[in-house]
Amino acid sequence: MIKALPLFASVAMVAFSGSSAMGATLVGSELKLRLELQRTPTSELLVSPFPASAIVSESAVEFPNAQSLGSVPGFSIVNVAIDAGADYLELDYPNAGFGRFSNTFKNTYVFTFSAPVALQITEVLIDPSTTLGLTPDHVTFDGNELSVNVRGLSYNRNSFVRLNLSTVAASEPDGSPVPDSGVAVPEPSSVLSLGILALAGSILKWRTKRNALQ
Repeated sequence: MIKALPLFASVAMVAFSGSSAMGATLVGSELKLRLELQRTPTSELLVSPFPASAIVSESAVEFPNAQSLGSVPGFSIVNVAIDAGADYLELDYPNAGFGRFSNTFKNTYVFTFSAPVALQITEVLIDPSTTLGLTPDHVTFDGNELSVNVRGLSYNRNSFVRLNLSTVAASEPDGSPVPDSGVAVPEPSSVLSLGILALAGSILKWRTKRNALQ
């Protein structure tokens, strides 16, 4: 079942129990990225034709330049750097310029975490450091898949997103499935966002890169 992230008024940092046998790290897992675009609920779903995958590492940015991955016909990809760690996913836009993402029914990043250990996402929390304006009801997760719809959002080179993820192995040691857990997504006072596709020709690239990505 796909779970929508509920909206909370307060701000909170995610906390994980390092001693829990249920906890699972994203480091070493394969992160796959695809882009989905759908103009209306009844129109054709467009999916990025390019393969995009990387092994999650604490020392490297998995996708430093998403724009170089390819395109979806009729649209161009907003240039975002995508970084993952043990329990988080970050999107940074220092080279995206500024503009607005296409206001389509779907304008979505879809992230999948897989081998060598099958993971199940149990909770997603919006970190207070997030500066882009995505509402939590546009973020969903199902099993090992995380989706973020950015339709109609404005972005600039200071836009940033951090999602804190809680995951477990896809099954208990005895082989039984892990039961669904509750979902909680506190929203920072400056609301969350992620960015993806914009109409072709609307992107102004910046030449400088944020020091954190160097």
